[in-house]
Amino acid sequence: MIMCGRYCIAASPGEMAEHYKVTVPKTCLPRYNIAPSELIPVVVPDGLTKKIRIGQFGFSSGLKTRIINARVESVLEKPLFKSQLRSGRCLVPASGYYEWKTSEGKKEPWYIYLPELPIISFAGLIRKVRESYEIVILTTSAAMPVWEVHPRMPLVLSRLGEEEYLAGKSPEDLNSPDSTCYRMHKVSTRVNKTGEEGPDLILPVIINKAQRTLDMI
Repeated sequence: MIMCGRYCIAASPGEMAEHYKVTVPKTCLPRYNIAPSELIPVVVPDGLTKKIRIGQFGFSSGLKTRIINARVESVLEKPLFKSQLRSGRCLVPASGYYEWKTSEGKKEPWYIYLPELPIISFAGLIRKVRESYEIVILTTSAAMPVWEVHPRMPLVLSRLGEEEYLAGKSPEDLNSPDSTCYRMHKVSTRVNKTGEEGPDLILPVIINKAQRTLDMI
């Protein structure tokens, strides 16, 4: 089941540099509607330190369709991902992600995030294709309350989990934030359209007497 196809990184280059202890290009500005095929920043090991690398969201080279996710439960069984798990691990900086829930026959977008953590990391895999890079995000089974929106979610890492993952620990044994810490709310259907941008995309939408408004609180 495909998921985690859209996400947000609201942090500035300076905030990302502080979190990961890396040099971040000034071009890595906040993005509120990142979609497959777009260029995204990831953090990769660089000897005893880390560095930022830019790559395309999704594996596509040599494939019939773009693949954006890899299931953590079966990642070692898939030849496409197995070698990257050994030598192509990366952290995908994010602030939260979008998921769609079907309600009364319509798909409604929700924003899912951790309010106490302005920057989180998805576990990712990166591979080099000629002179560029491609990236997928690992996914895992969702726990409550995220399950109410979708049964799958990105593999989100705690600060300890970030180091464990890059050091080679099994993805199924990594330290992650407590599932009860997640928050989620409906957002504008503007996020459905790639190319839409802006911080208002992650604001909650309130439905009142058939009128849809953004909650600016």
